[in-house]
Parts: sequence; structure tokens; C-alpha cells
Amino acid sequence: MINKIDKLHKAGFITISIIFLLLNTLFVNIFTYEIQIYALFFLVSIIGLPHGFFDFTVGKNIFKKYNENWFLYFSFSYLSIAILYFLLWNNIPTYSLLFFLIISALHFGYEDYNYLSNTKKRVSFNINILIKGLMIVFTPILFHYDEICNLFFILTDYEFQYYEINFFYKIVYLVFFIFYIILEKNRSILFKLEGFVYLMNFILLPPLLSFTLYFCFVHSIRHFIESSIIYSYIPDNFSPKSFFVSIILFSLIFSVIAIFLIGNFFNIDTNDVIVKYIFILLACLTLPHMIFNISSNSN
Repeated sequence: MINKIDKLHKAGFITISIIFLLLNTLFVNIFTYEIQIYALFFLVSIIGLPHGFFDFTVGKNIFKKYNENWFLYFSFSYLSIAILYFLLWNNIPTYSLLFFLIISALHFGYEDYNYLSNTKKRVSFNINILIKGLMIVFTPILFHYDEICNLFFILTDYEFQYYEINFFYKIVYLVFFIFYIILEKNRSILFKLEGFVYLMNFILLPPLLSFTLYFCFVHSIRHFIESSIIYSYIPDNFSPKSFFVSIILFSLIFSVIAIFLIGNFFNIDTNDVIVKYIFILLACLTLPHMIFNISSNSN
């Protein structure tokens, strides 16, 4: 069953990506900045952020064997890490952004490399995890440097210098990752095709859109599949349907209220508020999310 679901998921992502790639090719500038922003907000709110709700069950598995008040220990630990990182972002945003890019690369690479593997065989770090993570995070920066710098400015208020990246180096980079995907061991043809497709997305699509497609329709959906089917992380007092509906509605309502309050209180443009809210929130949640999931899988 899990293999069938995985194949359907991969086929679905490839189909969606091809549609977006065709639209982007046939209709120049169809994906305006505003469209990207609102697609980012909506899809991350209903798919991206909810995949982190499984962390409650992860925390329960980690702390319950030590103390029956596991929820307090988990909540304190999780929120402390997130709040500490938020404070660091406010004080040293540029270095915090760099750290976010590094941990995102490690997190995406770790999840991609270990997807559908046995828990006991999960690898915490190796060169393949680093390579795959760098491909996911660094490719949009390399091929869309100007647009990425504008996003980084919104997030940090720091003017990044422009660097002209030689076309030859881009070709070398692309050839390296094409051969890496082709030669990756123990991977199905469909898995390799999926890798090619999100590499194409990162190169050809606007960066906010390619990030949204990868984060929501690859990374988050994979986490939903593993957490609900393989690890049975859905709480006992919920059915799968009620759990998914609850976390999606909560995430969407919370996001709408947060955007409204932040925009009005600080008098910031809505587009900038969405970028700050999505990426700084993801930064603050990614670190504890990564720590707890790796800790759970290493037990």
C-alpha cells in the first residue's frame, strides 16, 4: 500500500510541476510576485505548517518514558528552542538567515535521503545528505540570485552585494547534479525523475514558486505519508480525517490572524509581512522540528 501511495504522490508532483513549467514557458511573467506570495502563504498554511503537528506525538514518544508529564517537557523544550532562535534572528538576522539555510539543507537532505527507510536504518548524516540538501537550498540562489537577494533583504534588512555568477560554473553545477541523480544508488526510476523535476523547478521557475512546490508537495506530503502510515503518529483520540482537518484549519486561521495583526501593528506591507511570517516562522520551527525528529528516529 505504501509503495502505491508513494508512486501516486511522485506522479502527482511531477504532473503538477510539468503544468507549472509549461505555463511559465508559454505565458511569460504569468507568475507575478503577488501570485507567488499568496500561493506561498496559502499552500504553506494548509500543507507546509501542518506537517509539523506530528511533532507532538514525536515529543510524546521521546519524553513519556521519562515522565508522565511529557507534554510540559516537550512544550517547554520545543518552544524554548524556537523562541531562542527568534531572539537571535531579531539581534543577528544575517547570521541567523545563514544558519537557517544550513539547517534547512541538512533537514531537507536528511528527509530526502531517509524517506521510507526503516527507522533503525536511518542515517543522521553522510555526504549524500549534504549534497541533496545543498541542491535543494542552493540551486534557487545560484540561478535566481537577484530575486533571492530581494527576499533576503526583506528578511534581514541587509543589502546583499550583487555577484555575477559565470555561466560556465552554472553548467558545471547542473551537470554535476544531473550525474548525481542518475548515479544515485538504490533509487527507482520514478524517484530519479522526481529529482530531475524539482531540479528543473529550481532553475526555471521563480524561486518562491519552486520553493512552495518542493516544500509543500514533496517535503511536507512525504512527512504526512510517513508520519500517518508508517509511524502512526496520528493521536489516538483523532481519526485521520478529523486530525488533518483540525490541523489544517488551525494552521490557516492562525496564519490569517497573525498576518493581519503583524501587518496592522507594525504597519508593514502585506507582501513583506507574508515573507517575514512564513520564512522566519519556518526558521524558528525547523530547528526544534529537526532535532526532535532525528532524536526520535535514533532511539
